[in-house]
This record gives sequence, C-alpha cells and structure tokens, in this order.
Amino acid sequence: MSAGQNVAYVLWMIASGAAMGAVFDWYNTISGGFRWLRRLRPLCDLAFWTASAFLVYLLTFRTIDGEFRIWTLVLLAVGYGLYRLTLRRRVMRSAFAVVAVIRFIVRIVRRALEMVVVWPLRLLARLALGVGRALYRAGLVVENGLCRMVAILFAVVTFPVRRYVRRDAAWRKKLAAWQEDFWQRASNWLIQSRESAR
Repeated sequence: MSAGQNVAYVLWMIASGAAMGAVFDWYNTISGGFRWLRRLRPLCDLAFWTASAFLVYLLTFRTIDGEFRIWTLVLLAVGYGLYRLTLRRRVMRSAFAVVAVIRFIVRIVRRALEMVVVWPLRLLARLALGVGRALYRAGLVVENGLCRMVAILFAVVTFPVRRYVRRDAAWRKKLAAWQEDFWQRASNWLIQSRESAR
C-alpha cells in the first residue's frame, strides 16, 4: 500500500468523522424542534448509522482496498473531535435557523389555510345555522296559522252538532242515569246471589 493511499485513508476517515458528527447534530436538532418529527427519530437514527457504516466501508474499500483497521475508529473519533472544536456551533446555528424557517413557513401555511378554508367554512356554517333558524321560525308561524285555520274550520263544521256533544247535553244525562241504574242492578244481583248461596 502506497503512502498516497495511507494519506487519502487518513484524510477521508477524519472527514467522515466530522461529516458524521455534523449530520447527526443537524438532523437531531431539526427533529427535536418539532413534536411530530420526534416520533421519527429512531428511524432517522437507524438510517443515519446504516448510511454511515456504508460510507465508511466504501471509503475504506476505495482507499485501502477494504481492509478495516482499528485506526479507522480512531480516525473517525479524531474527525468528530475536530468537528466539535471547529464547526459544531455553526452547524447547530444553521440547524436552529432551519427549524425557525420551517416553523415560520408552517405558520404562514396554517394562516393561509385558515383564511382560505376554515374561515369560509365557519361563515357557511353560521349562514346555514341562521337560515335554519329563520326557516324554523317561519315554519312555526305557518304551523300556528294552519292550526288556527283548522280550529276555525272544525268549529264551523261541528257547529250544528256542538250542542249534542256538550257536557250538559240531554243524551249524556240519560247515559249517566242508565249507567247508574245498570251498576245498581248488577250490585243488587251479586248481593242476592251471595245470600242465596249461603
């Protein structure tokens, strides 16, 4: 293995360690900034470590013919340490800036959707409720008028027979007297049958 391959291997591993730290901090900060993305964090971690392992293997294969050495882990740690000392603050600031921009865009989209969809639906619902109340009141007025007309019509139609259905009508008095006489006779018959049975 040539010295050029070794130098390329060292540089690529240090760069990979720094890139892995930057990517991890960046997506972790962004996913932590939103409640709905926090649930996807395990999937993001799995994808990150799978892609990192594949990248390290690919770079090792290109630089030193795929021989994995303990120095690979050491160089990755060195790259991550250099990233922490130099670029981490800028990466974190950029991640927070992305979170702020996304929140701003989400707020604008939410407001636009409220103005375009929610507010017209609320207005339509209020209009429908107002029309429904007006129709209900109109229906009550029509119903009351119809009931009065039916009552008047009923009074006109039943006028000739009204005197026969009053409480003081003669046939009611006769019916009451007949009922009283019938029940009196029935009770007398029961009393006589009981006495004759003794």
